[in-house]
Order: sequence, then structure tokens, then C-alpha cells
Amino acid sequence: MKGVDAFFNYEFEESIEILSKARTEYRNHPVVHVVWAAAWYHYDQSMFSADRVYSNFVNRINEIEIVYDSLVITYPNNSEYLLYLGSSQSLKARIYLGQKKYLSTFYAAYQGFRSIQKSNQGPNAAKDVYLPLGVVEWYAGLKNPIIQIAARSMGITPSREEGIRKMQTAAYESTWAWIEAMSILAITYQFFDLNKEKGLEVSQTVSEKYPDNFGYGLYHAMGLMQNGKINAALEKLELLNKKIVLQRPYHQKRYNPYLSYLWANYYFLTNNKKASLIYLDRCINEYNSDLDIFLSNAFLLKGKIYDTQNKRFEAKRAYRKCIKLKNQTAAIDFAKQYLNEPFKG
Repeated sequence: MKGVDAFFNYEFEESIEILSKARTEYRNHPVVHVVWAAAWYHYDQSMFSADRVYSNFVNRINEIEIVYDSLVITYPNNSEYLLYLGSSQSLKARIYLGQKKYLSTFYAAYQGFRSIQKSNQGPNAAKDVYLPLGVVEWYAGLKNPIIQIAARSMGITPSREEGIRKMQTAAYESTWAWIEAMSILAITYQFFDLNKEKGLEVSQTVSEKYPDNFGYGLYHAMGLMQNGKINAALEKLELLNKKIVLQRPYHQKRYNPYLSYLWANYYFLTNNKKASLIYLDRCINEYNSDLDIFLSNAFLLKGKIYDTQNKRFEAKRAYRKCIKLKNQTAAIDFAKQYLNEPFKG
């Protein structure tokens, strides 16, 4: 567990060192190999460009798949090996998602889904299984007809509601998957299936558990603002301002625009639209991430500010840029709404 905690708290070198030793000493442990690959992925992401990150990630996933395959053959009655074989297979979906290859994302996730389904049998089935099952069902339920058709042809019922229910089970009842489940639910509640109260609950839980995880801190600040806790949000933002300079090079490039958006949102909520627009321009111009959920929110907020200033042409231009991202977030739906009818404030 020490290696897992170090990983989630952004202590990547320590995590990799511990997990690398554990892979040798406890080769039969079901969790250690997939967390080792994930730790390397996040370390690489903080240090290198996307192409190198993805290349290294694929090599490590292939390596751990071989290990899990051998463990499944040796211990056919141990469902946890099937679960983490499926989880390792599903990790390839992260690469395709970053490249916006949505159908490839689904097929990669489905490859793991089949192994995971086999592990979800009998009274001793681990609750951890509900995270990947829920993610696949939720992802299949997004507004992409091609993915929905593919899902149904494979026996998967696309359902965002059922997917969320399964992820909630993993978040509150699983042994290993609860941290990742809560972090995924934070993003889901804050950017997709909006639920501000639950978004704050899960983001606060993981941020307080792992205070050095800068990403968790960002989502916690977002949750505070969504729930009207402006003073607490300001304290969190000021803390993040101090911590951003301590992050690794590529994490700074990735997270600085996220932080700029949060400051823009803070100034919007405190009725300082001039400052908000400055931070929005900074977010948009410096955006350097394959995860564009903050970018779509930035375009949406920019359009809303222009609408309140009776600058309808500029507002529509911002809404169209938001819609063009096609990332399935709630921001896209709001942008379509405000494109037809101006935001009133």
C-alpha cells in the first residue's frame, strides 16, 4: 500500500522504486504490476512529450499483460488476476482517448471489459471490478451513435446512469479501486453528468487524502466554487498558486492553464469580469493537454461574459469554439443553448 499511496500523492520516484521491488518480491500480487505501469505513465507525463509518454506506456502495458496472462493460466480460479488483466488491457484506451480516437478507445476498453466480466462471478467477486465495468457502460452511453451501436452489438447496454452507479460502488466499497473511482467521479460530476454536491464530496475526499496530488487539488477547488464556497475556494487557489512552481516541467505546462481557468471562474463569480477574461485568454492560449475539458469550459465562460457585456458577436464565436471541441462535456450543451439564446447572467 505504501507504493500505491506514494503514486497517488505524486511521489513518483519513490512509488516506482517501491513497486519495482514489489514486482520481484511479490510477483503473484494482483495489483502491483498495473499500478507500477500507471506510476511510470504519470511520471513520464510529468517529464516528457505526449509521443514519448504514449510509446513508453504501450511497452509497459504489453509487459504486464504477459505477466497477468501467465498468472491467469497458473491460477485459473483466482478472479483478481482476470480483473487486473482486464484493467491492464483497458489502459490502452487512455492513449486513444487522448488522441480523440473514440471508437478505438471503446474497443480497447471492451477488450479489457471481457476479461473483467469473467472475474465478476461468484460470491467472492471483488468490488474493484465495478470501476472498469462502470466506466465502459458510462462511456458507451455518451452521445456518440457509432459507439452506442458498437456497444449494443457486443452485448453492452449503454447507460450513463448505470455506469455511474457501478463507479459509486467501487468508490465506496472496493479495496483498491476506490481512489481512482472517486477521481473519475469527480470529473464526471463536474464536467459531464453535473452533480455539484457529489462532485465536491469525492474531490474533497481524494484531495485531503493525497494533498500533494496537484490534480486532485484542482478538482477540489472546482467543487468548492460550484457549491458557492468562495472563500474556501480562494484559499485553495492561493495554495495551488504556491504549489504549481514546485511541479515537474510537463505538469506545469499541463496544469497552469487548468489553474488559469479556475482563477477565471473565481473572478467571474466575484463579478470581476475584466480579470476573468485575462485568465481565460491565458488558459486558452497556453492550453497544453490532451484532456480538453477545462478548455471547453473556458470557451463557454468567455462567451457568457461577452453576453453579459452585450458583445453578441464575440460571444457566439466563443460558443462555436467550445462546440467544435466535441468532447461530450456539459459545456457543449450549454454552448449550443447560449448560441441560440444569449446567456442572461
